[in-house]
Amino acid sequence: MFRIVNFKRLLVDLKNQIINIKKLKQIIFFKKKIILILGPCSLSNIKEFLEYVKKIKTICFNIEFFIRVYYEKPRTNIGWKGYIYDPYIDNSYCMYDSIYIIRRMLIDLVYLNINIATECLNFYLINYFLDCISWICIGARTSNSQIHREFCSSIKNIIGVKNEVSGDLSSLKDSLKSINSKHSFPSFFEKNKLIFTKGNKYCQYVLRGGVTPNFQYLNIKKFSNYSIIDCSHSNSMKNPINQIYVLENVYNQYKYLNIEISGFMLESYEKYGNQNIKNKIKSLSITDSCINFSLLKTVVKLLNGIYN
Repeated sequence: MFRIVNFKRLLVDLKNQIINIKKLKQIIFFKKKIILILGPCSLSNIKEFLEYVKKIKTICFNIEFFIRVYYEKPRTNIGWKGYIYDPYIDNSYCMYDSIYIIRRMLIDLVYLNINIATECLNFYLINYFLDCISWICIGARTSNSQIHREFCSSIKNIIGVKNEVSGDLSSLKDSLKSINSKHSFPSFFEKNKLIFTKGNKYCQYVLRGGVTPNFQYLNIKKFSNYSIIDCSHSNSMKNPINQIYVLENVYNQYKYLNIEISGFMLESYEKYGNQNIKNKIKSLSITDSCINFSLLKTVVKLLNGIYN
């Protein structure tokens, strides 16, 4: 079906976005203020998601926060790969629709002064949204990927790199060193063009656990500086209520052991838990389980008090 596109509606204020990313780099890497990255495990319903984002904005008044807009999902095996591939969750794979809808939504969020975080799985897809995104995660399944590292070295966005699924931390420093460095590689987007990068110095570790959690004893791990603690995944042992325990534990390490961390990542949505993709319960995750808005308010109240 032919879509009439209002191109002005799809353009972001690039100058202001560049200024905002520079401001965020100052906050994270120089002022070293705690940030919070939060939102549902995956984007599945635009209307419900935007309703939730507006509620988040009313409670995060004293902490710099980023909204998770995870439009594609890595799969260990097979399954729904995310909104961008199958927005109507009916195997119709209307990607022309999803790319247009996601970009419109991201621009709306930018104009609301909301920082956007996402995960980079597919370089071609993220190119549609790169000018709207402030923080990009390289996930546990791709953190050792050379082409992901090269791509991240070529962009100005803030990068977070997760430890491997196994929990091994040894490759994290290698990943950041590679992203910090200069590279040359064939362009993903322009035929017969070679890219020469300057390196991206604005990178963070993201500790997400592995076979066992890895948020404890951060004072002796030497990974705390500029680290984001992923309170979900293996750190929570896939139990969403444990995200609260993880955050409070690390907060106490920050407060009483003087560890340096950069912030926290939470999987949160309007309702607690998750559901089968076929159930279609409003504002309930269809991928990983999330904490609900009531629990989130408790956590945010704690973090809002850091700089009072």
